[in-house]
Amino acid sequence: MISRRATEWTKVGFNHGAQNAYDPANNPNGIVSFANAENWLVNEDITDFINTHNHFDKLLFVYGEGFTGTRRLRSAMASHLNRHFKPVQDIDPEQITFGAGVTSLNEVCGLITCNPDSQESILLGRPVYGAFAFDLTMRTGVNLEYVDVGDTDQFSPDCVAGYEAGFEAAKARGVSIKALILCNPHNPLGQCYPRETLVELMHFCAAKGIHLISDEIYALSVYKRGDGPSEEFTSVLAIDPTGIINPSQVHVLYGMSKDFSGAGMRLGCLVSQNADFTKAARAICRFNSPSQLSMDLAAKLLKDQDYVARFLEKSQNLLSQARSLAEELLTEAGIQFHQKGNAGFFMWLDLAPYLPLKETNGDGWAAERLLSQQFSKAGVMMSAGEPYKAPSPGRFRFVFCIKEDAMREGVKRISQVLTKTS
Repeated sequence: MISRRATEWTKVGFNHGAQNAYDPANNPNGIVSFANAENWLVNEDITDFINTHNHFDKLLFVYGEGFTGTRRLRSAMASHLNRHFKPVQDIDPEQITFGAGVTSLNEVCGLITCNPDSQESILLGRPVYGAFAFDLTMRTGVNLEYVDVGDTDQFSPDCVAGYEAGFEAAKARGVSIKALILCNPHNPLGQCYPRETLVELMHFCAAKGIHLISDEIYALSVYKRGDGPSEEFTSVLAIDPTGIINPSQVHVLYGMSKDFSGAGMRLGCLVSQNADFTKAARAICRFNSPSQLSMDLAAKLLKDQDYVARFLEKSQNLLSQARSLAEELLTEAGIQFHQKGNAGFFMWLDLAPYLPLKETNGDGWAAERLLSQQFSKAGVMMSAGEPYKAPSPGRFRFVFCIKEDAMREGVKRISQVLTKTS
């Protein structure tokens, strides 16, 4: 006998066990995964750095300074953010709280901003990172309100009208919005929010009296495009809040998993000037504490800013090359994709023309799920658009920062599936 909530959790999928990953020599029939947003292009670089710096002090094998980040790590991260995010005011290490990954800190933000089972909710634009639906709700009792901006550019200041409409629609149903969460750079569209749009969204949050939580996990995975203008990343911390919003309402999430290809380090941080928000986060983070060993290695990495500069430059160049190759392969296969964006690890594919609608009696979402199953049978994993709250069926998130041989094999398999369905 288990609790009702535990019964619901048994229905949630999770990774566990061997991955059966494709390898052209050792496992040619293995799975090609375009699903996990991991930067394999610099995986060996970060591994080499870690292997040459893993000299651990005996004090790392005790509880140490607590559960929410050593002073050394918080100081190193503050210096890193001050250098690369260009905040209006230098970030103080005491404004930084570490947890075991940004996933855990998403949940922390849900717990802090909303009361459970009280018709309190968090606002998000769609499409948006699919795992928010689990991160923010699974253990918190929080509900999510998704905003559809229609034909409006999601990254223009005009998008605020959509958030306003979503806020008021929720209010009319008795739902109280407590926070707005952004992905900047955006997951899955790979675009950066312009400064003027961020300013308008800050005005919106100020007017509504809600928190603005900016997930900036891909901040330094912004690369140059060779075929036209490239967008630039602007952190909400780089915008002077004077006359716009109380800085205590603005919070940023960052971590080691994306820009540093360090998902296995399980290190994320919350940056906030709100003392109560920070205190509450630290109280909860005793259940999400990162390893002393990971924190030691991350501090060594972040303190070596000369290495960081070289690493990021290489990563951004490789991302640009991989994006170009992905566009070439997808175009050759006749697959359409979202053309804009030069940030993150992914592209937003439009496979609507290939949906097997006849097999689902015209049900588009069922056809998307069926197509996803067909990809799996062909040895390809790719995130479908439904969990990302895509406005219509047929969208898939394609992660392109994998090894070239795997990308070529994966696109070949995708093309073979689509040929059968068309």
